[in-house]
Amino acid sequence: MFVSHDGGRMTSLIRLQGKASLKGLHAALWVACVAAALIAVACGYRFQGEAKLPGGAQTVFVHMFENRTSEPALETTVTNAVVFEFTKRSRTAIVGDEAQADLVMRGVIRSVELRTVATRNKDGAGERSVKLTLDVRLVQPGGKEVWSAIGLSDSEAYVVGNDKILTDQRQRATLGIVATRIAERIYNRFTDNF
Repeated sequence: MFVSHDGGRMTSLIRLQGKASLKGLHAALWVACVAAALIAVACGYRFQGEAKLPGGAQTVFVHMFENRTSEPALETTVTNAVVFEFTKRSRTAIVGDEAQADLVMRGVIRSVELRTVATRNKDGAGERSVKLTLDVRLVQPGGKEVWSAIGLSDSEAYVVGNDKILTDQRQRATLGIVATRIAERIYNRFTDNF
């Protein structure tokens, strides 16, 4: 228990210093926020807007992407990434029936390329890079193309170990990461183009 022999003056001084340091902390946070805003503006950063579809379209059906690679189930990974990105960032209605859609998105997964980034020694792991390339088009129900992006690609590295099953799991997870980034790029091109 603290007993004040100075009539409470020391306790009051500690309270005043505490209030002064809180004011200083608030001022420092305010300055940091202003600085961050100025840096963002100076760098040209902007917030993405809603995806605007051509011709006032309101609904999109995303066809299962065609997989022209030997990577099993990659079409599901890519299609799900695209649907999730549009659902997450837009009010554009993704419909489950092509007949209800104003526009239809079709895509082709053209290639998956594996490249060794670092070789492994007898005791350590190496690193591989996986590159995914695809084409995507947006068509009206009659088949007229209104938007396309050819050769969209992205890559990411993953660790290769002695355990083949674990290495295969890492490769699939890395393909999921790459598919998500390509889906973000597709969405961003929509917001930039229309």
